[in-house]
Amino acid sequence: MGQELRDRDYAPLRLEEIQRGLVTERLGKKIHYLPEVDSTNLYARNLAEEGGLEGEVVIAESQSRGKGRLGRSWVSPPCLNLYLSVILRPKLPPLHAPQITLMAAVALAETVQCFIPLPTEIKWPNDILVGGKKLAGILTESSCDPGKILFVILGIGVNLNFSKELMPEAIRESATSIMALTGKPVNRSEFTLRLIQNLDRCYGELEEEGFSFLAKRWAGFFRLKGKRVRVQMLEQAILGKAMGIDIDGALILEDERGFVQRIVAGEVIPMEA
Repeated sequence: MGQELRDRDYAPLRLEEIQRGLVTERLGKKIHYLPEVDSTNLYARNLAEEGGLEGEVVIAESQSRGKGRLGRSWVSPPCLNLYLSVILRPKLPPLHAPQITLMAAVALAETVQCFIPLPTEIKWPNDILVGGKKLAGILTESSCDPGKILFVILGIGVNLNFSKELMPEAIRESATSIMALTGKPVNRSEFTLRLIQNLDRCYGELEEEGFSFLAKRWAGFFRLKGKRVRVQMLEQAILGKAMGIDIDGALILEDERGFVQRIVAGEVIPMEA
C-alpha cells in the first residue's frame, strides 16, 4: 500500500484528462505543459510579450526558480503540487489591476474548499490559509501603458501532495498541503481542471459585473475582519484593526488612534487578542 501511495503521489498530471474536461469561455484553450521550467510566470511573460493570447495557461511539474511575493522563492518539488500561470489581457484600467489578485483568491479559495472539510481563509492580499498555515499563493505581474493594461500574468502555486516530511525545515511549521489536511493524496489533474474552470468563471464575472459582484464572496473567506493585525511595510509597521478591503483591493485598517488608513501593499500579521 505504501509503494502504491507513493507512486500515485508522484504521478505526472494527466493533461489529456484536463483538456477533455475543460468547459471554459476564456481560459485554457491552449495549455503549455512543461516537465520543468525556471518559473511559470517568467515563461508566461515571455509568451505574452511575443503575442500570446489571453487565456493561455502554463503548467510545470517543477520549477527551478519558483517566484513568491516580495522576491521570495516558492519551493517547487516535482509531481507533487500545482504550479500554474495564466496570460490575461483584462479590459480594466491599470488602477484596478489589483482586482485580478482578489478575483483569483476567490476562485482559488472556492476550489480548495471543494477538497477539504476545514474552513479556507484568504490572507490579504494573495495567500490561502487553512488552520493558520499557508496552502497556496498568488503572484500577479502586470505590464501597462499609460491608461491601459497590456497583460497580466497570474501565477498560482498550490501545495497538493506535499508531505510535511518533504517540506524544507524553513516552511515546515508555517505551510500545509491538501494531503496533510485530509490524510490522502488529491487527484492533481482534477484539482487543476476545477481551478481553471473556477478562474474562468470568476474572471468573466469580474470583467462583466465588476469586483462588487465578487466582493461578498471574498469577504466570506476573509477571517481577519475586526481583528487586530500588524501590517509590515518596507520601512514601517502599523498596528490596527483590519476592516476589509475597498473596491481597488486596498486593505482598510483602523489604526490605534482610530484613523482609517488605506494599505496598498504590506505583510499582514495577526496579533493576539
